[in-house]
Amino acid sequence: MNNTKRPYHHGKLRQALVDMAVTVAEETGKDIISVREVARRLGVSSGAPFRHFPNRESLMTAVAEEATMRLRLRVERDLLAAPPEPLARLKTLGRSFIQWALHNPTQFKLVSSRRLFEFDSSASLPVHFDAVRQITLKLVTQAQEAGELPTGPLPEFALALRALAYGLARMQVDGQLPQWQVDVNQAEATLISSLNLIVDGLRPVRPHPK
Repeated sequence: MNNTKRPYHHGKLRQALVDMAVTVAEETGKDIISVREVARRLGVSSGAPFRHFPNRESLMTAVAEEATMRLRLRVERDLLAAPPEPLARLKTLGRSFIQWALHNPTQFKLVSSRRLFEFDSSASLPVHFDAVRQITLKLVTQAQEAGELPTGPLPEFALALRALAYGLARMQVDGQLPQWQVDVNQAEATLISSLNLIVDGLRPVRPHPK
């Protein structure tokens, strides 16, 4: 009888494969994950993963599904504690995205590359992505109605704000911040400050009373 202790509970191999795929990606810095290597580290046969995932793309799709779910939960949790003002909540949304990306750079890079997973065939990926998009659209609408943002096309506003948070996070993950004289130890604070600077700058200028 084999008493070798495995790094997962019986019946939870699928989740263990997803977790190990992330670990391998983090350790190697590569976005192309070897299913054989994942199996080896878990101490299972090279064919065991294929009982749950028919190919590497399906494994990476599962990794992307979990990553986007965690991002969505992070955003929803942070907004529960955010101030009531719509613009402040938009800044919270951007901050939440940046912090998630910086604390989970491997998952951020994986979900940013659609060539690595099967977005259209996933049941949950479009749901999680759209949930965050709908939150963004709602907050932009509320900010415009409150006079905290200028009027303008809603989809473009939402896209621009997402691109702002994404671009700032990507600069840190790709190691570009030192070129902009940013102390790597202050990267997160600097990115959030930059985000707030731009979002606050979108406030309509109110005429001074005469």
